[in-house]
Amino acid sequence: MDISAVCEKREVLDALSREYGGEIHLYRAVLPHIFRAGDEEKLGRILEESEVLCRTLDELGFLKESGYGGEIIADAQLYACNKESAGMLSALGIAMDTAPLELSFHELMERGITGSELVIYGRVPMMVSAQCVRKNTGAGRCGRGEEKEVIFLKDRKNTEFPCLCYCRFCYNVIYNSVPVSLHGEEQRIRSLSPRRVRLSFTTEEPEEACRIAGAFLAEYREGRPMEKAPVEAFTRGHFRKGME
Repeated sequence: MDISAVCEKREVLDALSREYGGEIHLYRAVLPHIFRAGDEEKLGRILEESEVLCRTLDELGFLKESGYGGEIIADAQLYACNKESAGMLSALGIAMDTAPLELSFHELMERGITGSELVIYGRVPMMVSAQCVRKNTGAGRCGRGEEKEVIFLKDRKNTEFPCLCYCRFCYNVIYNSVPVSLHGEEQRIRSLSPRRVRLSFTTEEPEEACRIAGAFLAEYREGRPMEKAPVEAFTRGHFRKGME
């Protein structure tokens, strides 16, 4: 089963490339969660890549107007909850969609994900915000133009939620406190016949990301189930129960 990886940290991408460059499909061109007028110049070099992960309809329009000729992969934010919406994205030029994160195994089976990519590991975005978390939390000044930074937010139960600040594009993504991990589900996922499965790395450091990637490669490519979860705390997301 083919495995891909999206890495929010450049050092994680580099580490995976060194360790598993020939075994994992690495996304090297990923568009931002928020696309504003004026961002086109920041994305110019992406048009030179043979594949791009697209997250909004505005970005899809930008790629089309720019004459982009590579494969466009729709992230889960370009929602394809059923066969009709998946067909609409295909008609718009999407080469592959990402299976909705909200659907259970049985709902994914009914929808069909033969031509889709399924996220099997990674933190789920809970909120995308254009407010500056750095300034509003006292974490520091505006970091526009700087590298991505992780700030942890606490709720009333003292649960920590990582917030990734994309200062270059002036927005933030607040992620779930624990990642989704579908270890031990290889047989059921194989029965869904996705085109590819994906690992999504956000807050992980290079060594941790390589360890997790190695564990999923062993299970999903070599059929060697993990003896224990790849991370201490995790959720199955909606894969077993779906949404109510």
